[in-house]
Amino acid sequence: MFNKKVKLTAYTWENDIFVNEKPTYCKPDNADWLKRLKSTNKHHDYQRNYSFDVASAKQCPAINNYINSGIKFRAWTQIRVRVNPDGMVEHLQGTQDPGPSPLVSQHSPDQYQYIYQQNKTAFKLTNPWILKSNENIKYVFTESHYSTNILRENNIIIAPGLIDYKYQFATNVHMIVDVKKEPYEIVIPYGTPLFTLFPLTEKEIDFSCEFISQEEYNKIHTHFPRCPYKRYNQLIKNLSGSKS
Repeated sequence: MFNKKVKLTAYTWENDIFVNEKPTYCKPDNADWLKRLKSTNKHHDYQRNYSFDVASAKQCPAINNYINSGIKFRAWTQIRVRVNPDGMVEHLQGTQDPGPSPLVSQHSPDQYQYIYQQNKTAFKLTNPWILKSNENIKYVFTESHYSTNILRENNIIIAPGLIDYKYQFATNVHMIVDVKKEPYEIVIPYGTPLFTLFPLTEKEIDFSCEFISQEEYNKIHTHFPRCPYKRYNQLIKNLSGSKS
């Protein structure tokens, strides 16, 4: 009983997402740099006039553990946006199927004021997957840093966080990008690694993906009380029997 598994389930009602873009658990990422980089490199000590092997980042345990662990989410569609000088971000759909839900939304800048520089703006990708756990286990939500160079090439930050899936279920992606004097576009290809969830527990995670109806999806997703703010905190109070 003590080592009981933690049940974590990802749900979507979008069939194309379920068929093609399931998140994966503890599946290694074969990053391009990892395939190209040698395991060791020759270094020469000119003072003593001899050569020796030095391990590269390819052998770093911390990097390999990061790449090979966690629950990984990739871009479920091509993400193409225009960032305007006023900080507004537009989703450019092109010829692709935009899907049933809006991909991009934005919070008011005063909601994240002072966190980032003035030449930054933030927007949110609405993830078609929601997660639900049977235990109040915390997960580190963090950029899949070593799995792709695309984010760094576009100077994109994916905001990290510490999250649970017993009391809230969203897996939306908050992205911070540069604001420039002229409008510019960012394209993140379909299938690009975006973020990884690392469970903060030694218990085994029993992870699975399920396809459900839109009605069932909405029933899971819509659960916060109708209060103006601090909805998460109020939910915990309501569930504990304290309404104040």
